[in-house]
Amino acid sequence: MAQPTTDLRVYISGVHSDADPSPGIGIARSLRDAFPGALLAAIDCSVQSSGLHHPVFDRVLLQPPWSEMDLATYASQIRQHLDQPNTCYISGLDVEVSWLARIVGEHSRLLIPNHAAQQAVGKPALSCAPSIGMRTPEFLPALAHPTDLHALGRRSGWRLWVKGKYHEAYAARGYGDLQRQINALQAHWPLEDIFVQEHVLGLERSVVFAAYEGRLLQAVEVEKRQVTPRGKTWAAAVTPAPSEVRGRIAALCAELRWTGGGEMEFVRDDADEDWLIDFNPRFPAYIYGVTLCGHNLPACLVARALGVEFAPRPGAARQFIRVVQELPVRRELPLPRMVMTGDRFASAGKHPSFQPALVRRIGKSSHHASPIPGGPSLAVPEFLANYQSPPSTPLRFRDYSAAEDSMRRLARALESCSAQPAIIPALSVKTDPEAELARAFLARGWWAEVISVRELDWARRQGFEASQIVFNGPALVELPSSVGRPVAVAFADSVEAFEALLESQASEVMGLRLRSNAVTSRFGVDLTDARAFNRVAHCLRQHDGRLRFGIHMHFASDVCGPLRWNDLVEHTLVWADSLARASGAAFSVFDIGGGWHPDGFLDQLIPNLPTLQSRIARALPSVSTILLEPGKAVAADTAWLVTRVIEVRPGDVHGASEVVVDASIADLPMAGLYAHRVLHLRNGRCLGWLTGGSKRVLGSICMETDILAQGVEFPQAPEVGDELLFSSAGGYNASMAWHFASGVSRDS
Repeated sequence: MAQPTTDLRVYISGVHSDADPSPGIGIARSLRDAFPGALLAAIDCSVQSSGLHHPVFDRVLLQPPWSEMDLATYASQIRQHLDQPNTCYISGLDVEVSWLARIVGEHSRLLIPNHAAQQAVGKPALSCAPSIGMRTPEFLPALAHPTDLHALGRRSGWRLWVKGKYHEAYAARGYGDLQRQINALQAHWPLEDIFVQEHVLGLERSVVFAAYEGRLLQAVEVEKRQVTPRGKTWAAAVTPAPSEVRGRIAALCAELRWTGGGEMEFVRDDADEDWLIDFNPRFPAYIYGVTLCGHNLPACLVARALGVEFAPRPGAARQFIRVVQELPVRRELPLPRMVMTGDRFASAGKHPSFQPALVRRIGKSSHHASPIPGGPSLAVPEFLANYQSPPSTPLRFRDYSAAEDSMRRLARALESCSAQPAIIPALSVKTDPEAELARAFLARGWWAEVISVRELDWARRQGFEASQIVFNGPALVELPSSVGRPVAVAFADSVEAFEALLESQASEVMGLRLRSNAVTSRFGVDLTDARAFNRVAHCLRQHDGRLRFGIHMHFASDVCGPLRWNDLVEHTLVWADSLARASGAAFSVFDIGGGWHPDGFLDQLIPNLPTLQSRIARALPSVSTILLEPGKAVAADTAWLVTRVIEVRPGDVHGASEVVVDASIADLPMAGLYAHRVLHLRNGRCLGWLTGGSKRVLGSICMETDILAQGVEFPQAPEVGDELLFSSAGGYNASMAWHFASGVSRDS
């Protein structure tokens, strides 16, 4: 016999509502539709929790902040609520859901998943994904070694999300951006509860469900139609979950003995593969939108828990959209005046509920039980066997062993390629004009690539013939008046420069650099502009048969990622073919540029050179020479920067500490863009590599950006006088270093 609903009580926590709302209001509105006579009580921990003022609630229970609350007493109060007949408790706060499952435990009317179930769906591992037929994106804990985080960024094309275990996700589009977002989240959440996840491109969807004691009650699929700037659902279409999906969720709920609401957030990529992004152990904030579409999941859950019935209402629509609504403030809960603050992260999403404070009180997360990959597995460099501490620092010294290894591997790869088209490496002089590198390239019969007349003169002095030099960049206009005989190849950066190059014939091959609209770049000609395309085609047509032509693409693969880099190659080949067809001209040189990180050069480009060669030959059969420009790839690891610790600072409120060294970003100018492996030495003895952690290495000059390393941990407690050896101090870190705070100007 069904019980009357007028005696039904439901306590609902997490009712704050802003651009990133908690689900409490949506749960309450759904229950009010099903049980008009029920008593609905709102629970939250701050008068600034906006949902406390919503008229859907009959009662408001304002609790102390989690930082001040007596947790044992509060748990006892919740048990007292649950001991009342016809009473349920539904939490809308992820941290509270976790705490309740451990402290209160399983109760037939505490409508949350048990602790084991939450562990199975917890971020970032999402170990339940295979059970529901989904994959998970690659991720690393924020405590991972910075070089590993940087490698993840490169693989993803710098499309990353920095996430908290419970809440918040911020996009990161570069290494500096990544560190800023980690620091922003760390202001709220413990560092061990922060992770970095690869972005998955595709359509965002969710499956929302309710289950009781392992039995699935209902499940729907939600397809997002509008989202907020932070990716939160603002409008969506709602349909019953497909039978196959429903079956998998039912099996998972049975296995985990799931009670409560749940939301699986996933992305469907262009191959129709589903990637699980989040699995929230609660109803989503838009749950009332699902109810409006005819699927009242909160009511199904409460009805099953209390043994009551309700009359389901037909859906008003198949889609829902949110609007902003103003509410009168309850007289007994007046809002305090605003306090001016310079902290842009002072309040973000759900934080009026003070959940970060609860996280810090209940202890550190355990989801990083496995070892964090990084520095400890690295071998100690051979030069340390004869290393002697320099009398003064900072000091940059050269070690060409890594560069020699890269060049040997490149040479072997070239031997495995076909004879035609020939692949010729050209040393990017601007990256690091070191005579040792020039000699190594010359000895192998390789070329040089320059971007200025001064670099051209340098290359000639090193021994490169004009027939071994590629001239590139916006300064091409300087070339005709400065060269005695034509260089091998020159690439124009604009249509105007290309026309001038054809007129001057300052190179044996007249080249054009193309710009793809798939990336943002200031360089090259965008052939999607019909006027530019027609002008170039006209130039080629005019000179066809008398001159040789080349095509150049260049965008750093460590910025766009290997997949997008391959797309850029394809774009360039397609446009080159279109130009050839439109003009009748043939291209004899194809330059794939440089910009490879040393790891990507060795692991991705070199092994795939034969495939890349065949790909270019098929697309442009007229090409006889393929150029590549391994500057950063071979030069970056040719140098180390020796610095000395001049101060050790104690930890802050989060336990992080800092050291100050006698070097600065003037000595390591790319420190903010690339992570470096760092050795820790004391009295000439190697203590080990710095690993991932929460400490920082600060430079010696008065600039906010003078941070040489962050997110690191020392193998032993650092002391004044210790030496830190930064790897990858060659390449741009050497050529772009400048005099600063040393009483010397650049012109001195």
